[in-house]
Formats: sequence, C-alpha cells, structure tokens
Amino acid sequence: MTLLLLSASLPLPLSQAADQLTSVTHSQNDSSLLTFGSQIVLDACWSPADLESQALEKKLTTQKRSPAPPPPSATCKNTLPPLSCHLQNSIHSVTPAEGRKLVALTFDLCEGKGELAGYDADIVDFLRASKVKATFFAGGKWLQSHPDRAMQLMADPLFEIGNHSWNHPNFRLISEAAMNEQIVRTQAQYEIIWEDLAKKVQGKGIDSREMNQIPKNPLTFRFPYGTCSEQALRVTAALGLPAIQWNIVTADSCQTQTAEKIAWTIVKRAKPGAIVIMHANGKGIHTARALALCVPKLQNQGYQFVTVSELLLAGPVFSTATCYEEKPNDNLRYDRINRKK
Repeated sequence: MTLLLLSASLPLPLSQAADQLTSVTHSQNDSSLLTFGSQIVLDACWSPADLESQALEKKLTTQKRSPAPPPPSATCKNTLPPLSCHLQNSIHSVTPAEGRKLVALTFDLCEGKGELAGYDADIVDFLRASKVKATFFAGGKWLQSHPDRAMQLMADPLFEIGNHSWNHPNFRLISEAAMNEQIVRTQAQYEIIWEDLAKKVQGKGIDSREMNQIPKNPLTFRFPYGTCSEQALRVTAALGLPAIQWNIVTADSCQTQTAEKIAWTIVKRAKPGAIVIMHANGKGIHTARALALCVPKLQNQGYQFVTVSELLLAGPVFSTATCYEEKPNDNLRYDRINRKK
C-alpha cells in the first residue's frame, strides 16, 4: 500500500473511519460494536481494595539486580488489516461531527531498557471514581513487568490499551526490522496478558462472551518520544495501527511542573477532538491532582471523555507526515539525546 503523506486535515467521511475501526472490531470480537473491557470480569477478578493504589507502586527503579525476562517472539496470533490511507499519518486530533465536545485523555506507560517503571494508581483511581474514559499507551516491557495491573486496565470498560513499543526506542534511529519487532512483540505480550486474564476468568461462572468485550489486540500505537519517520509510518500502517500523537502537551514529567499549571494547560487548550498526553508510569509529577482540578471544569463546559479509538470514529482526523510535539521539528532534541545513550 502506498503511504499518503499530507500535512493538512483529511476531511474524509465518518463512514470510512467507521469502516476501518469496525473491520478491526469484527476481526476480534465478531461484533460491530467497539467495546473495551467488561465490568463483570473486573468485579469478579479483583476487589475494590485490589484495584486501589499501593505504597511505593509509583516509584521508578532500575533492573540492575535482576535482568528483565526475555521478550516474547515477534509473532502474533491476531493481526489487524492494513490502515486505510486517511489513517496512515501521525494523528494529532479529530474534528468530531456536529461539533461534539469530545476529548481523549491519554497516559503513557513506557518502560525503557534497564528500567522498571511504576504505576500511578492514583490516576486510575480518580478516573474510575469519576467514570472518565481514557487510553493507556503501554510498552510491552511494562506489560510484562506489571501483569496484574495490565489485566485490570484491560478488563476495565472505561479504558483502552494502546501499543507504545517494547522498550521505548527512538523510531527515527532504528531499522525497519527493529521497528517491526518493537511493535509486534508488544502486540504479542498483550496477547499473553489477554490469555492469562481469560484463564483467570475460567471457573468463575462468567459467560465466555464477556472476554470478547476485551480487544485481543491493541488497536492504536504511539511512537516513543513522539518521533517518527516516513519509514516508521509505513510500518505502523502495514501493521494496522493508527499512530496517535497529541495536540495538548501537559509536560507532566517536568520536575518544575505543578498540578495547577497542568490543569490550566488542559482547560485553556481544550477543543473538540483534542488528544492530551500525560504519564501514568511514575513519571507524571502531579498528574492525578491535575486531573481532579481540570476534569470537573471540562465536564461543566460540556466535554465528554472518550478512548482514542472512539475519537477516531467521531470525525475526520488532522494528521501530518511528520511527528512533532507542538510544531514541526520541535522534538529533534531527542535524536541528539538518544544517540548519546
């Protein structure tokens, strides 16, 4: 498939986006409905106390004492159809039909080489208590090191899990074969977690169709550092994963950031179809507190929170042929930093 490279909005009919996502859903759930999780599964497998935050869980550490387990083989049981042309570029936002005030909150769960990332359960606790939908872009290595938390997110109908590569390399600096391996191994690790959850459900008297409410693959992808190339976009398109960027940067991992500044940024820059980037792997400094400040304000303004895949169904996407944070070439510093590692 030829990659269509455009740097403007792509005003294709909503039906085309729906066809793409619906075809993915059909291949996974034999249903035309896009669903995430099962409250029945979540309630049966974990008590409220199991889901709540635990002491020191958010902390990031190193894996010097014990090496990380090997990743799974770069093969998947479930595959997705290649992307339609209008979804093949770096997607920054969506223009919802009829001016619907939809926003996608996204949280990265990345874990680098030699690193053991955390889990910011305070964020998840707030989202659950407020009935707010969100998307978590999880690295395969993070899924492997946090299997129970990964299963909880997978089972929760509020949440979608996207692919964030295996161990967070810069996709502008690795080969095409390495790109493919990074993505497919993460898809494979997700499958392992899904199957472990299915085993956990067995014997609990739950209708087997409940597991079919949980996607068998991540349906979206986010580039580490938000960096990509034409080659990288070809790889994600061939694997059927829309590359999700953002248009609201919270800088929640900056040591000098405050909850008030994060919340102010989100509220001030919010518009229908916006995608917000934050972190839930322990690198977000005051993210949970910021959500408590900004979510009620946005709700009072009439905004609804949706998963990324739901947002893609809401209207035409704004996408570009390159990946950037807020303006073209503003993330080139990561190339210099990553080359030194």
